[in-house]
Amino acid sequence: MNILVSLWAWFGYIVVFLILLPVVFLTRLVTIPFDEDRKLPNAIFMTAGRAFLWFNPWWRVQLHGIEQYKPDRPMIFIANHQSFLDMVVLSSLPWNMKWVSKDGLFKVPVLSIYLRLAGHISVKRGTTAALKALNKLKPYLDNDNAVMLFPEGTRSRSGKLLKFRSGAFMLSKETQVPVQPILLSGTREVMKPDTWITTLKGTMSATLMPPYDPKNFDTIEQFRDKVFEDMNRELDRQTH
Repeated sequence: MNILVSLWAWFGYIVVFLILLPVVFLTRLVTIPFDEDRKLPNAIFMTAGRAFLWFNPWWRVQLHGIEQYKPDRPMIFIANHQSFLDMVVLSSLPWNMKWVSKDGLFKVPVLSIYLRLAGHISVKRGTTAALKALNKLKPYLDNDNAVMLFPEGTRSRSGKLLKFRSGAFMLSKETQVPVQPILLSGTREVMKPDTWITTLKGTMSATLMPPYDPKNFDTIEQFRDKVFEDMNRELDRQTH
């Protein structure tokens, strides 16, 4: 049964992606003169992103604490990363975000076109070019947009929080834009890392934690470690 459900969801997801691709392209073409930050193409891309959920009525997504963020103000969102479905759940949030995604995704057919049309940023992990990629987020923040990063850098195969990289916290210090964690849970249970097979039923959630002001920390390391500790504590509380 799980395989049949998975095949149906993936089939529907791919069909929606293909149908909406020319819509995103035309939207970008028409909005070039007045949509510098590509908000409209990105909104359509996010619709395609959450389309995976449309094909199984037994999956539930719960959003908690979303009132803690008011759209159209700069914010650096970070989230734990456990599953492909993390992106699907985050696409369900009711605001526009620019994502930092690993460079491999920019080589995937169709998806790579979406990412470029929507104005997302490619980053190659573990290189000095990663810092330059973060600098490309600054114009978005200057224009009161939100950006989204996974500070672990990769999916956690165990479900436990991996050590954070410093990029998001460096960006926060340089721009004085707060960091707001989003804690994801349930995605790994519905679709484990390194597999395409899902469960028949499942509840996934995204919980916004309070934002952290970079002015409250003397060093990037102190900033990073404090947010890691708080997210780790909350994740442990939610999973036990």
